[in-house]
Amino acid sequence: MTSTASSTAIALAAPTRFLISFADMLVNDIDESKWADRCGTTINHPAFVLGHTAYYAGVCMQMLGGDIELTEKDGSLYKHGNECADEASWYPNKADSIAAFNDRINTVADFLESLDESAFNASSEDTFFADRFPTMGGVAAFMMIGHIPFHLGQISAWRRVAGMGSAS
Repeated sequence: MTSTASSTAIALAAPTRFLISFADMLVNDIDESKWADRCGTTINHPAFVLGHTAYYAGVCMQMLGGDIELTEKDGSLYKHGNECADEASWYPNKADSIAAFNDRINTVADFLESLDESAFNASSEDTFFADRFPTMGGVAAFMMIGHIPFHLGQISAWRRVAGMGSAS
């Protein structure tokens, strides 16, 4: 973190990085064979959840002016409205999913810390979120601190469906 990071950047980056530990706690004991398995339900599996949230962390970075590549393949799997699929071969394996999630979250947290307060105070008027959050700071707070934990909670529910206990 730079010594000139804005207070909003500091407030967003630390909890964003914490989500790596939170996600690890939820996924570290999941067997590879179940990684992309919806267990006969419509619940989102861990492979989808980590990919979707990493994808949208990148979208957040782009919305704030960051230069990050979002692949067409990732968009076809993880964009809003695309269903989690039962086809495990479409998703990265467990180790690759976790590594990609961790890398993306760290990249976005680093980027957030590079921004001055004006980036967070900028209007959200040209975004999907304009009617919900007046500033890009609000958009970033939701996308990083609201959206990701919401979906990580789906992994907690998935664990129960998969016959696993609570995360430890």
